Amino acid sequence: MSCLIQGLIGIAFGLLALLAPDITLTTFYALFWVLVAVGIIGFLLLAITARSGDSLFWFILSAVLVVVGAFSFFAPFVVAIIFLLLIAGIAVYSGFFDITLALTHTKTKYILIPGMFIAGGALLGVLIWYFPIVSKNIILTVLGSFALVFGLFSILLGWHVKDEIRESYEVHPPKKLTSKRPDDK
Repeated sequence: MSCLIQGLIGIAFGLLALLAPDITLTTFYALFWVLVAVGIIGFLLLAITARSGDSLFWFILSAVLVVVGAFSFFAPFVVAIIFLLLIAGIAVYSGFFDITLALTHTKTKYILIPGMFIAGGALLGVLIWYFPIVSKNIILTVLGSFALVFGLFSILLGWHVKDEIRESYEVHPPKKLTSKRPDDK
């Protein structure tokens, strides 16, 4: 089930990054501001309610978020790209989870893992070759194409693993025993 959800999120992010890169960056910038505001408020609440020794730590964390927020006014594109790369890092972690899941199942080890990287590279090559306009924002193009392909493969992996687990729990009828010995004729 988690492979299906991760796959759907990967497909949605990949399509958004490829089809609407400016909207995607703007959305990530707005999401960044929401997370910074929630982080500052949360850290300040933790600083107020914490013991005296721990409150300084939470105040420092809230001050770091205030500095990051102030920096984002001067370089909003850089902060949006950093936040986007952070989300890509989470997606890479999810991809490694899928890869380790595939490695535990022998049938997927040699097919799905190379297939993911080959298909992602092929999609990226096709996009850059036939649609050179995507080279304008190459970071989103790379992240979007690999997120789309990894999302599709994550869904395939989820179905394959589910079928493999179901096959391992099936009850097979006992073999019929014969009363003949090998030396009997």
